[in-house]
Amino acid sequence: MTRRFSYDVAVVGGGVAGIAAAVGAAQAGARTVLLERAAYLGGEATNSGVTAFAGVYASGSGGIKVVSGVCDQVLGHLARLGQDTRYGVTASGNLTIKFSPEYLKVALDDIAEEAGVELLFHCQVIGAKTEGTRLLSIECADDSGRFEVEAGAFVDASGDANLAFLSQAPTVWGNHQGQTQVATLSARIDQIDKDADISPSAVEKAILKAKSDGMKHLTKEKGYILRRDQEDFGFALLPSIVLKNLDAKTLSDAERDGRKQALAYVEAFRKYMPGLERCRLVSTGPALGIREGRKMVGLYTLTGEDVVRAVKRPDAVARGGWMPEIHRDPNKMGEYIPVEKGSYFDIPLSALRSIQLENLYGAGRAVSADEVAFASIRVMGTGFATGHAAGVAAAVKARTGEAEIKKVREELLRQNALI
Repeated sequence: MTRRFSYDVAVVGGGVAGIAAAVGAAQAGARTVLLERAAYLGGEATNSGVTAFAGVYASGSGGIKVVSGVCDQVLGHLARLGQDTRYGVTASGNLTIKFSPEYLKVALDDIAEEAGVELLFHCQVIGAKTEGTRLLSIECADDSGRFEVEAGAFVDASGDANLAFLSQAPTVWGNHQGQTQVATLSARIDQIDKDADISPSAVEKAILKAKSDGMKHLTKEKGYILRRDQEDFGFALLPSIVLKNLDAKTLSDAERDGRKQALAYVEAFRKYMPGLERCRLVSTGPALGIREGRKMVGLYTLTGEDVVRAVKRPDAVARGGWMPEIHRDPNKMGEYIPVEKGSYFDIPLSALRSIQLENLYGAGRAVSADEVAFASIRVMGTGFATGHAAGVAAAVKARTGEAEIKKVREELLRQNALI
């Protein structure tokens, strides 16, 4: 007999957008389940080694905060675990908050438990049942077989709009012309001398020298080695791959290629970067970090003009403040599109709701956006904000039958979101 479970809100994907959605929904009074195929929460932050929250503060600002709510709750849990949650300034002049993935896993477990969210790890969503304009249930699988989850409303925080895709709701691949930003496999390295120059220019000089000497498996020539202060370890964001789709063969080939690149980069660092002569590869990933794949098509598609002009809206449910950052070429750094220093734009609820299914909301990288807007909203800080908004909207929808914007905004403000 198939196992069946029923909730007010079901959230698919346990990255920062997913945890924000689940906590927001639960704090709004909804019985909430969070389904995650990994063994822990965090998504790109813990599964792909992306160890800094970008977008909590507006680009190039002197500390203008644009994301609060569940994000602040997570930062508070990290601080209670002894972690430094102050922002730092990146080489590009932006503000990010660095963190330890292992401490973040525990912080997210704790915040979910406190909010009363039911967590189901090791869970793969494999199908969906719809009727007219409603999503009725999702089919899942674990090592004990298949089971069904019914809910009044759903949040797709899978990263690649997997739930929307399985529900046969409209989605797009990449930038509407089929091109995606490159994916990157993070590599943790240690034994970095405290005074070593690990700037993008130093990395580029070393990689160009390595390539000229015939070293193979090197793609991007300039990139970041992220570390806090002068710690002896950091995360190299360099091995890069262009994905054509998300099938098992494509992802398997990409992961194998990324691991070869990681070894090659470490060899290049040891040979050509002073202060990294003894550096070692500690770990990769564990999974490829995907910047862009599928996106849900929403009632409204956020545009680059919305971002660059810092458009404000009466139906806003979240703020975005990260400068659009597009990584098209696996051999080059990302391209930044300038915005006014310290500015932010509003994200409307209509960009989070499926154009086809009235009780399906997208969060994080699933938000409906064009290429330039997506290059801003895809970062984790903004993911906290869109996830929080989607979760609250789903809770209001499930409990009242309609996600009325006034009620959604009131609940977000009650939960200390910035809108």
